Amino acid sequence: MTIYLVNAFSPSMLSQLPVSVEFSSVDVKEFCDVVTKGVNAIGHKGTADLVSILCGTTLQVNRISIKAIIGDEIYVISLNFRLEEGRVLSTEEVQRAYNEGKVMLLKATLYGAVLGDLAKCENTCDEKTYDSLANKAKRG
Repeated sequence: MTIYLVNAFSPSMLSQLPVSVEFSSVDVKEFCDVVTKGVNAIGHKGTADLVSILCGTTLQVNRISIKAIIGDEIYVISLNFRLEEGRVLSTEEVQRAYNEGKVMLLKATLYGAVLGDLAKCENTCDEKTYDSLANKAKRG
């Protein structure tokens, strides 16, 4: 399993389709706990600076493409509002947005495409079938 740090999520980050992606909110502690363990793909200076401030690190901009596979986790630090076209926020503006609750910390977990089948099976399948689908979802 690989952990990635990004400042936006896009389907182009996925190595294969179909895939199910589960998003969940994370707190600052969980986000910061993975900063040193993850592959940094944060391509925006203000966001990298905010992560450094929040987590006590010296994270640098690393504008790389990623191709996540099933089982990987992508930690996303993202604005929860849309900027005007061409607008780039400074470190201070990103920090202000964070302080105003306008920045999301998310974890995207990638599962095999059988996740929908697993959800349907939850209350109707026997334990062996459910476990089999759950393992398949984790492997892809």
